[in-house]
Amino acid sequence: MHTTSIAFLATLALALSATASPANELRSEDLVFGNVPVARHEKFGFGRRPGGRQGGRKGKKGKGGKGGKKATGGAAAAPPAATTAAAGNNGGAAKAGAAPPATAAPPATAAPPASLANTQDLQSSTQLSPSVIQTTDSGQNPPVAGQANAATSKNNFINFCALGLSKGVPLTNGLQITTGSCNPTPIGSIPSIANMPSSKFQSPTNGATIAANTPFNITLQVQKIQLGSFTNAAKTYYANPQTLNAQGAIIGHTHIVVEAVESLTTTKLTDSTKFLFFKGINDGQDAKGNVQATVAAGLPAGTYRVGTILSSATHQPVIMPVAQHGLVDDVIYMTVTDNGKAAAPPAAAAAGAGAAATAAKAGKGGAAAQAAAKAAAAKATAATAAGKAAAAKAAAGKVAAGKAAAGKTAAGQAAAAKGAAGKGGAKKGGK
Repeated sequence: MHTTSIAFLATLALALSATASPANELRSEDLVFGNVPVARHEKFGFGRRPGGRQGGRKGKKGKGGKGGKKATGGAAAAPPAATTAAAGNNGGAAKAGAAPPATAAPPATAAPPASLANTQDLQSSTQLSPSVIQTTDSGQNPPVAGQANAATSKNNFINFCALGLSKGVPLTNGLQITTGSCNPTPIGSIPSIANMPSSKFQSPTNGATIAANTPFNITLQVQKIQLGSFTNAAKTYYANPQTLNAQGAIIGHTHIVVEAVESLTTTKLTDSTKFLFFKGINDGQDAKGNVQATVAAGLPAGTYRVGTILSSATHQPVIMPVAQHGLVDDVIYMTVTDNGKAAAPPAAAAAGAGAAATAAKAGKGGAAAQAAAKAAAAKATAATAAGKAAAAKAAAGKVAAGKAAAGKTAAGQAAAAKGAAGKGGAKKGGK
């Protein structure tokens, strides 16, 4: 057998051996920035380099091959230039003392295949397309008082979650991980301000009172969102970017949650892990924009907060195009009573409580207080009687005085008449 054939077979054997035992570590040379392939984490198996890792390790005296035509683990095929350069060297460590092929191109500088110009190919590529690299800065150039610096990235933070993997923070990977995780899925498509959604409860209304332990429906009306897209939350949680329909509206669904609160006026914070009712609605809205959830067992007597959570198809809260916007979700408060009737208004209740307190206070005074109250009442009655008697006496006096005055007047008038008559007789006698 020719020496070159033997060398080729030996190289191939080493390559297969290296592929079968990947290092369980995050290689520093893979954590790169800019327009380069996604980082590879050997233990968790994400972000394969184009062209694979069959020959990624260095030999004793030379570099390994640059990967075969197809990457391990289902990674994308190597760029054409690298594939051509590596022809005849199917990866693996180089033979001791052998010089690496002069035409081998390092992965970091490998040109992306021409097919990446096709957007469908981009969706299966493990490379970041230069066409989608953002150029945002920290937001503090120039500095703005009261604002924090934003982090910056030359590769859209595609390897951000690699920072946490070494600390035991897992990838979300479509799961609802209660201990926390890191999600590398991008936010996705964001609607225009003309397509920002909103929602409003139609029934029950805010402040309503309903009967306890009685089935009832919650009706919600929405606009500018296409409901009815609800993926498997056990396997696809936060797994897809937000998407829009042909009209530019978010594609997703909504949730309704009911929490118990102490009163309609309480300011106590609720515990987000506790709720009495939760429903993800996978139905599309009707012609009026309404969807409905049935609380089949009703609710026990108490006070409740009812709210919504508008979401994209894979359950992430909807993302808006601007920071300043109205609420997309709705919240109402309602009361549940045994008879379904509202309690007394706060003012009436307060008045009743005041009267009860006064009565209780009076009761605590005992017999002495009651006797004193009776004595005071008797005194007041006596004073009133005396006042009435005095008034009557005064009135009688006035009447007597009036009569006396009338008598005097009559006597005077009689005397005057008599005197006049006497004068008249004297005159007649003199004549």
